[in-house]
Amino acid sequence: MPKKTPSAIVAVLAITGCATTPSVEAARVADADEKAVAECRFVGEVQGSSGWGNLAASTGMENSKNEAREKAAKLGATNVVWESVSGGYSPYASGRAYACSRRGQ
Repeated sequence: MPKKTPSAIVAVLAITGCATTPSVEAARVADADEKAVAECRFVGEVQGSSGWGNLAASTGMENSKNEAREKAAKLGATNVVWESVSGGYSPYASGRAYACSRRGQ
């Protein structure tokens, strides 16, 4: 019986290469903690999800965060404080978006 390991490895490598690339605006939205945004203006809650789960959970989590960053950028946010990022079968990310002055960063 032939081994299927090489094809499984190729499949996983192909899947992990499928992370979405954020827009220029979303790429400017930085991850932060509560202390970093203490003097920033809260602009809204953001969420993201991805269909890339299970074996590609790390790709799915990054895609979820990128979707949330896109939404944050549309709100004028400069930072996101992540409240929940989960993998598994349905990767999901949620956070609080803030608009901060770039001078202090």
